[in-house]
Amino acid sequence: MSLSLPKPPRQKMINLLYIVLTAMLALNVSAEILNAFKTVNESIHHSNLSIDQKNAIIYQQFEKQMQQDPAKVGPLRERAQQVKLLCAQTNAYIDSLKNRIVTESGGRDDSGEIVKMDDLDAASRIMENQRNGAALQARLEDLRTKLLAFFPASARASAEKTLPLVIEMPPHTEKKTWSQANFDMVPTIAAVTILSKYQNDIKNSEAQVIDYLYSQINAQQFTLDTYKPLVSANSGYIMEGQKYQAQIMLGAYSSTVNPTITVNGQPIEVNNGVGTFTAVGSGVGEHTYNVNVSLKDRNGQVKTFTTTGSYMVGASSLSVSADKMNVLFIGLDNPISIAAAGVPAESVTASISQGSLSKTGTGRYTARVTTVGNASVSVSARVGDQVRNLGTMQFRVMRVPDPVAEVGGSKGGRMSAAVFRVQQGVAAVLENFYFDTKFVITHFTIGFDGTGFTDYLERQSNSALFTGDIKALMQQCRPGSRVFIDEIRAKAPDGTTRNLPSIAFKLY
Repeated sequence: MSLSLPKPPRQKMINLLYIVLTAMLALNVSAEILNAFKTVNESIHHSNLSIDQKNAIIYQQFEKQMQQDPAKVGPLRERAQQVKLLCAQTNAYIDSLKNRIVTESGGRDDSGEIVKMDDLDAASRIMENQRNGAALQARLEDLRTKLLAFFPASARASAEKTLPLVIEMPPHTEKKTWSQANFDMVPTIAAVTILSKYQNDIKNSEAQVIDYLYSQINAQQFTLDTYKPLVSANSGYIMEGQKYQAQIMLGAYSSTVNPTITVNGQPIEVNNGVGTFTAVGSGVGEHTYNVNVSLKDRNGQVKTFTTTGSYMVGASSLSVSADKMNVLFIGLDNPISIAAAGVPAESVTASISQGSLSKTGTGRYTARVTTVGNASVSVSARVGDQVRNLGTMQFRVMRVPDPVAEVGGSKGGRMSAAVFRVQQGVAAVLENFYFDTKFVITHFTIGFDGTGFTDYLERQSNSALFTGDIKALMQQCRPGSRVFIDEIRAKAPDGTTRNLPSIAFKLY
C-alpha cells in the first residue's frame, strides 16, 4: 500500500517568498505583505495538523497488524517508530527556533499574535549571528539522508526524486549562504513562515517513508502464506529393478525461484522451482526418505520446510496414484486411480485408513479425508478362491491452502478511484492450486480515509459483498483516498474458517 498526502507546491512558494523579500529590501514592509505571510503561515499550520492526523492512522495500523503477526510486523513497526522519532526531534528543534525568533522580536500579545511581525533584526540575530541557520541546514540535510536510508537500494533512487524534504537555494541568491538567503534581514513573520514550510516538508517526508514501510508488511510474504513441501511420484509402488522417480517442490511454489532441496542430506538438482529425486527399487517393502526444502523470502531470510516421502517396492505390479498429485486434501473429492496388472478391475477392492474411498468407475476412486497427516490406501484382489493383499500406498493429507483476498482482481496497491467505486465486493482467490474449488468470504472490515474523508471511517460486512453503507462511502472516494480491508474471513471447502491477510489500496 502506498499513501497520497497533500504536498504543497514547494518551489512556487519559495519563489513567491523571495520575490516578496526582494520587494522588502527598502525596509518598508507594508501591513498587507505581513498579513499575507501570516495567512500563509496559518495555512501551513493547518496542513501540518492534517498530515499529523493521517500519519497517526498509519501508526495505528502498524499496531493493529502487530496483534495479528508480531514476528513479521515487529521489525517494520520498529523502523516506523525510528522515523517518527527522527522527524519529531527535528520538528521540535524548529519549534524552538521559531519561539526564539518571536521572543527576540518582542514576543506575543495576550491573544497570541506576534507583536512585531515586521521586525527585521530578530531572525538575523538568531539564525545568522548565533549560527543557528547553518546548524538547521546541517540538521535538515542529515534528516533527509537518514530518511532515504529506510528505503532499499533498489527503491532509493526513486525516493530521492520524490522525497519532499529538499534543502535548496532560493533563486538569484548565488552569492549568499543558505542561511543568509532565508533569514538575513527577513521580517519575523516571514522567518516563522519559512520554518513552518520546512516542518511541512518533514511531515510529508515522514508520511512517504512510513507509507513505504507499511506496504512491506505484505511484500515480505511469499505468493501464498501456507507452504508445505510436496512429493509427487510417478508411481508409489514399483517392481524390483525399476526406477522410482519423484518430483519434490514447495507447495504454491514460484517457477522463477529455485529452492535448495536435500533428500536424506544429499542435494538434488532443481530446475524451475522443482527438484527431481530418483532411486532404484531394491528390497521388497516400504522405503522412506527425509526431505528438506530451503528458500529465501523477500527479506533474504532463509525459511526451511521438512517432510518425509515413501515408496513401496513389491513383487506384484500394482499402481496406486492420485490423479492430481500424491497429496489428498481435506474437504475435496480427491480422484485416485488403481490398477493391478494381470488382475481384472472388478476383482480389485480398496480401502483407506481415514475418511472414505468410493469407486466411481473402472480403476477410478474418489477419496474423502478428514485429518491432517497420512492416509494409507490398501489394495487387495480376489485371485481364484483367495483374497490377495497387493500392497499399501501412503498419501500426505493436507488442508487446502489459504486463498488471497482481492478486489477487482487486485491484491492491493494502486487502483483508479473510478474503477474502485464500481466494485461489488471482496473475492477469495486460490492461486496456482490443482483443484477447482472455492472459498466463500463470510466477513470483512473496510476503512476509508484520505481525500474525500475528514475522519477515518470503518464499516463491516458479513458476506463477500459491499453493503449499502460501504457503497455510499465508496462514492466519496477520490484520487488520494485510501482504503484498508482487514479482518477478512473465508469459509474453506472443509468447513473451517480461515483468516486472510489484510489488503489496502491507494486510489488515483
